[in-house]
Amino acid sequence: MALHHTLRALRALRAAARTGRGRAAAALAAAAVGVPLLLAPAAAHAAAGPIWGTLDTQTATAATEAAAGVGMAMFEFNWAAYEPTQGKFTASYMTAMKAELAAYQAAGMKVTLGLGLQDPPAWALALANGTYTDQTGAPAAGAADLVFSASVRSAVATYLGAINANMPLSQFWAIRLGDSAGLGEMLYPGTGTYYAFTPSALTGAGLPAGMTRNPDPAWKPGTPGLTPAQITAWITWYVGGLDNLTGWEMTTLGGLGFKGYYQALTPGSGTRPDQLTADENSNLPDDGTTGVGAVWQLYYANLPSTTNVIAYISSVADNSGGNDLCTPTDDAQPLTSPALDAWSATRWITRIAAQYGLPVAGENPGLNLPASLDTFYTNTTSTGMMATATAQARSCGFTAYYWAHDIHLWDGTIPFTTYAAMIAG
Repeated sequence: MALHHTLRALRALRAAARTGRGRAAAALAAAAVGVPLLLAPAAAHAAAGPIWGTLDTQTATAATEAAAGVGMAMFEFNWAAYEPTQGKFTASYMTAMKAELAAYQAAGMKVTLGLGLQDPPAWALALANGTYTDQTGAPAAGAADLVFSASVRSAVATYLGAINANMPLSQFWAIRLGDSAGLGEMLYPGTGTYYAFTPSALTGAGLPAGMTRNPDPAWKPGTPGLTPAQITAWITWYVGGLDNLTGWEMTTLGGLGFKGYYQALTPGSGTRPDQLTADENSNLPDDGTTGVGAVWQLYYANLPSTTNVIAYISSVADNSGGNDLCTPTDDAQPLTSPALDAWSATRWITRIAAQYGLPVAGENPGLNLPASLDTFYTNTTSTGMMATATAQARSCGFTAYYWAHDIHLWDGTIPFTTYAAMIAG
């Protein structure tokens, strides 16, 4: 995990998050929680600490956590659970979600929402151009194609509208943005190939607004046939599909009245500039990160809008770069400097965010994701993951930090009092 965050671990993290969430049994009286005035882009290495939170915050302990300084709750919808049949929404599921939100609000917490697009219902996969297709013609199992399918985006818009009608999005401090590729982050499916070969991507018919077709539909990454300049244009287009999706999600959510932060979930170091150049000169083989679109210097450079966007690092303290901290001189280093290859994912994405005036936030890898980090995860001393993650969050000027996952602060893995002490500084 020195330069590349393990995609298998990311997939497991999302699965663990979905199963680990507690549900409120009955509705609670909701307290009004307004979205605060939006912060200006955080200065790198700001002295003020972040808003401390947890992932998949449990309702039963929310008040206790809030009293100890945890100011942010996070919970996540599940598209398949809420809309198992197209256009038919499960009222009991919404009732449970509203009760969960009310518990966080009653505790006085700000709340972050996950959209749950990584859990598409089966019917969404059967829509026109409904699943991602890779360069071999194989579909991505269980991943609805949000980049290249106008039909899927239309269905998602209906789903988001139904959430907003019952649980106004204006209540949330932030919404997590990601793809439906089974991971929850802003990535293409992670099966070791490129996913730019959905019929709509090849022909242009059925593409969402603003998306253009594959510029070289007969070419397959990893094979000769294009010049280096053409390959540069191709990978910029490919990563640009994630930018287009990000812009569409922000526009759709803004149209529903959301005025908070958009957290662009970008895990790990991705493919850094010198490695990307090497990849382009080798006909763009999949190195484990480029194929999923994790080329963060391209992604953040080409966002259609940076208003209210937070660069979100979903791999804080992942042991990349020796878990180094941000420093006051980081912003003077050019993004193309090979010296930055030795930096941790947290420090690297923070540097990219500074380039484009974006605040940063993030979360750590979860327990058993992978098992090789478990000893680090459960280490409650100054050398453990929790101490390391909170130190990175402080040194890099995070606006918010979320411990993954809340349940492990209460199930005997790590005492909640340890987290409370660390965030108190």
